[in-house]
Amino acid sequence: MPSGGFVARIIKITGAILSLVCLTLVVVFSLKSGVQIPTFVKGGDKTMHFVAYIAVSFCLCITFSSYCAPRPVLSNILPFISACVLSFAVGYTVELCQPSFGRSFEVGDILADAFGSVLGAFLAFILVLCICLIHRRKK
Repeated sequence: MPSGGFVARIIKITGAILSLVCLTLVVVFSLKSGVQIPTFVKGGDKTMHFVAYIAVSFCLCITFSSYCAPRPVLSNILPFISACVLSFAVGYTVELCQPSFGRSFEVGDILADAFGSVLGAFLAFILVLCICLIHRRKK
């Protein structure tokens, strides 16, 4: 059976790869003009922003978190905040750059990015705490 440190490294590496993939897709689709939102998506553009930043911040938080820390809640507050801030910073920067690519700047998009960033990081934070709890019970 693999050790907790090995599993944590695998999770962090996977999170880092998924973070890069999510960030790349979000930036490309955010700057590309003429992107069509599927009609089945309720809320259209704002929903897509919300979901995209849930994915980005979730992956970032998974990457930054500590899985074998003695005090997992305290040890993972900074990774949670970092994922929220970094994800939101990307969203804000992309929104500022959009007018240069023929897209419009919208405050609603920034709000959707912010709410998605917080929710994604929160879900990852809860998952990390569950992983830490499982790891402790196996000891």
